[in-house]
Amino acid sequence: MNEAYNVAQKIDVEIRKLTDIYIELIFKNVPLPILNALRRIIQLEVPVMAIDEVIFYENSTVLYDEIIAHRLGLIPLRSEEALDKYGPPEKCIKCMESYYAEASEEAVERPSSKDCENCFIYIRGSVENLDEEELKTFYSGDLLSDDPDVVPVYKEIPIVILGPHQRLSFDAKARLGRGIEHSKFSPVSVAGVRYVAEISTNSLDDTNLKDAEKCLEYCPVKILEISYEDKKILVKDPYECILCMQCVKRCPENSIKISYRKDQYILFFESVGQLSIRKILLTAIDIFINKIDYLLQQIKEMR
Repeated sequence: MNEAYNVAQKIDVEIRKLTDIYIELIFKNVPLPILNALRRIIQLEVPVMAIDEVIFYENSTVLYDEIIAHRLGLIPLRSEEALDKYGPPEKCIKCMESYYAEASEEAVERPSSKDCENCFIYIRGSVENLDEEELKTFYSGDLLSDDPDVVPVYKEIPIVILGPHQRLSFDAKARLGRGIEHSKFSPVSVAGVRYVAEISTNSLDDTNLKDAEKCLEYCPVKILEISYEDKKILVKDPYECILCMQCVKRCPENSIKISYRKDQYILFFESVGQLSIRKILLTAIDIFINKIDYLLQQIKEMR
């Protein structure tokens, strides 16, 4: 226990890059398996809202119902408030009863959003092209949600193009889900953990210095430069190195050496837009802690 406490005391986290949808974090003295587990939780277990079922009343467009339903499911929905307002479907008795009854082909009345407001909401769409000649595009921004806090993140995603006198009308059910069941429920487009390069350089003679000038062009991230005063290769930012080893292969022998650090790693991910970067990270950490607590509880019971 004391050893674990001492390790925790040495943990350091630094924000390297941060935008509205992207973040890079430098973790020091954190084991790689821990960060990889956190990455998987970010991708697969942080819940977000997405359209899961669609009931079509009319569709005379050129796209089949299944294609439109697929496109609707991939539209990112704002989920910041939804995490506190709606529960996952497995915790809803009515939804589960309806699911199993439907699977066994028993007649059962489907729950409405009023009967089961803690599970899902309806997002509705209705459009008709009355123009005789022009085409009309139905966008994500044209969808109407029962909950103003759960609306499309991006308003200009095209769903279908309607020709003259074509119509489309449907009700879509949106619920919380996790990326482990479908990618549409993942809050991130990419998430990964990469190594931090350990780079060392040696002094060069005049002949090798000229060869080194040419070899720098092979660096894909352009982080190398020549110091003519010190007669050696300099590294602008080792955190940008992707460990491709092209500089080692192309530069004069022993002029540069690259390995990776065993005490530092970079965790990065990009939000699709349903949740903020902060919400994704804090939710993932809470899930991780709950998993550890559950594991410790199971071990205690086994003893």
